[in-house]
Amino acid sequence: MSGVRVGVVGYRKARPMKLGLAVAVGAASLCGAAHAADAAADADAAATVSGVTVVAEAQPLDRDTGLSVLQSTVQDTPQAISVITSAQLKAQGINTLEGALRNVPGITIAIGEGGTLSGDQFKIRGFDAKDDVYVDGLRDFGAYTRDSFNYEEVQVLKGPSGAMFGRGTTGGAINTISKAPKLEDFASVDAYVGAGDYYRALADINHRLGDSSAVRLALMGNNAGVVDRDEVYSRRWGAALTLGFGLGTDTSLTVSALHQHNHQRPDYGITIVQRPGDIIALPASEYGVGVGRSSFLGYRNDVDRSDTDMLTVRLTHKLNDKVTLASDTRYGVYSRYFQYSTLDQCSAACTAALFDNDPATIANGGNGGQGPYDMDAWGLQNISTARIDYDVGGFRNQAIVGVDLSRQSNDKLIYAYVLPVGFSTRQSIPRPLVNPDPNFPPGYAVFRAFPGRNIDCSAAGNCTTTVNGATVFTNTAGTSIEKSQGDSTDAAVFLNDRLWLTDRLSIIGSYRLDRYTAELDSLTFANVASDLKVKSTLKSPRASLVFEPSDDQTYYLSWGKSQTPQGTSIVGAGTALAITTKDLQPEDSEIWELGAKARVPGTMLFATASIFDVRKDNALQIDPATGFLQAQSGERQEVKGIELGLSGRITPAWTISAGYTYLDAKIKESFANCAVPGSTAGTPANIVCPLGATSAMPVLNTVAVGRQVTFVPKNSATLFTTYDLSNWLDGLSVGGDVTYQSKLPVGYTARSVSFSDRATLTPLKLSEVPDNVTIDAYAAYRTGRYRFAVNLYNLADRLNYSQAFGNRATPAAGRTVIFSVGASF
Repeated sequence: MSGVRVGVVGYRKARPMKLGLAVAVGAASLCGAAHAADAAADADAAATVSGVTVVAEAQPLDRDTGLSVLQSTVQDTPQAISVITSAQLKAQGINTLEGALRNVPGITIAIGEGGTLSGDQFKIRGFDAKDDVYVDGLRDFGAYTRDSFNYEEVQVLKGPSGAMFGRGTTGGAINTISKAPKLEDFASVDAYVGAGDYYRALADINHRLGDSSAVRLALMGNNAGVVDRDEVYSRRWGAALTLGFGLGTDTSLTVSALHQHNHQRPDYGITIVQRPGDIIALPASEYGVGVGRSSFLGYRNDVDRSDTDMLTVRLTHKLNDKVTLASDTRYGVYSRYFQYSTLDQCSAACTAALFDNDPATIANGGNGGQGPYDMDAWGLQNISTARIDYDVGGFRNQAIVGVDLSRQSNDKLIYAYVLPVGFSTRQSIPRPLVNPDPNFPPGYAVFRAFPGRNIDCSAAGNCTTTVNGATVFTNTAGTSIEKSQGDSTDAAVFLNDRLWLTDRLSIIGSYRLDRYTAELDSLTFANVASDLKVKSTLKSPRASLVFEPSDDQTYYLSWGKSQTPQGTSIVGAGTALAITTKDLQPEDSEIWELGAKARVPGTMLFATASIFDVRKDNALQIDPATGFLQAQSGERQEVKGIELGLSGRITPAWTISAGYTYLDAKIKESFANCAVPGSTAGTPANIVCPLGATSAMPVLNTVAVGRQVTFVPKNSATLFTTYDLSNWLDGLSVGGDVTYQSKLPVGYTARSVSFSDRATLTPLKLSEVPDNVTIDAYAAYRTGRYRFAVNLYNLADRLNYSQAFGNRATPAAGRTVIFSVGASF
């Protein structure tokens, strides 16, 4: 086949030099410089580690946020914050960021599709947070599955947080705190083995180099499947090296390098189908029609292979008792080849065959999604701040002023498919929901398209190529992008000022101004080039009134705004910019929150409570001639809720961490493309056009307005508890956790048999994912330097769903047992 590369594995472009290799070379010279720094260190400060944000004896609310833009504790911060500690991460045997966040009520996890790339796709209070993941206060730019091997702690700051983080953060932000060097020598190793071919090994080594310098190395290897999920596997390894200088002195510097390699098979879950006669559509695995929780509806050729490298430099200098300067810099490089398959279409004929109780009829669905892609991305960010503690007019005052400069770039190449002879679209290739074949059908293969050379887009709706003299459709419309280059820059200044009116009453005012620019150069399979560019000015104010009658009580009232510009997700979105939305104004979100954080009198427990109202306003384009909508950036939504938390010790031996969130999330305004009766133009959402509108024109979607926002559970709760049984057997502890999430709406559409007759319209198709209940338990025994543990997950072996999308849901693992052994030195 001239000019056409056919294969089932990814094609790799030249990769940037791995940061891990570069930093490893530089690490030797830095180690040598440590002794020079030690000579100037204060010996009295040798036992103190500057910048360490998590102390083993710290109370739940006394923890530092670890953010240079908000140098405060969890207790002092006037917004709801959930914390997953290192002790909880270890006790639960957590191995990913996704696993850690299942402890946080109000967070849902989406399958990476529908305009986003697969990887960690989180939603906080129903709002997209894929670009709101931070490591030590700096952005993690990539789209990948994050391992937790280098986590000291995970924090979720909820509610619009634009004043601290900038663009996005409508639902909040996720910040992980990394393991930092300490001025002591220690080491630990852990090994895990269990069901689902689960194997994992960890090492954490810390060495004191001098009076104020240390080095810490964290290592990870992971090879695992998923119990009750066929064909799914994940192989990862990672290393994180951190050097600290001037620890405990007025000037400290930490330099860290992290590398993580992933090789896994993506799992896009089970198709959501609507049984004839039902209004509600559920995952096919809910009906007992032969689609089991183990059914893998992708192909064995599917692969997700990625490399992540991050170099972080953090410098802090205490100028005097009043002024502290900080400068944090991160450079990240991300490479990825991703090839996936989704069986996400089940037509009326497919649905009828699935539910007719006739084994002779086969329920065939269809492929969805785009072709495989190869991506190289990088990001650079610097946040520099000055913390100034000066009295103003006789009142105590603390100000943090700073700049935040960042740049992101993403080079993406999309491949196409050669189809089997006789098929003109990927959707028409029969894919049975029951007993699916995980192998590529004969003649189906990946190939590299060269627009204008080995591919022709003159055919109506499709591009074609020739294989062995026969014309084969690639099922790629002429407008689909074959490659793109996206770039963005963000320059921001911010001020956070806290003024104490009395020793107990203070006001906090924050303001951030961003100038954001995004550009996307692309080439379609039809050999048509385009250049889209947007410039946005983002204004993010915030104000809070804080009352602290004692050191362990905080009551606050907060108001804030965030903005999300067009093109905000250069790396995390499939197509970051579109011609129909590039001129839209940024989305606005606003929050009011009233909350309290306090010790429960007479106990060792700390309670948190907040009530809040978050509103997201839509950015729209209206046709001035007709008054109809031309484009929209998203739904107009309002989320009202209550959040409760309790953590600490019930007795000296019994600890607890619990949370509950109630979210009344309503769609205030939503639009969908309509269709003129009898018309097949455009991509209608089965809504009949009102008078004067043409097919595929966005109109008000009355089906969705007033309903629960998709991907938002009304109720969610978590409970984690441990009990020290040392009085019975020295070194023995037990514990467990329970998580609950109510049913999840994932889509609202009007369903029609034919647009030619309004009478055939049925009023609603409501897609849902059932509620989730998970019960886990563990037991651990420590003797001397050794620790032995067993973790049991999903004790009831309940069919739960770990991820959701509008037309699919991914079953969670069945009952799983993991054994582990560790040693500390």
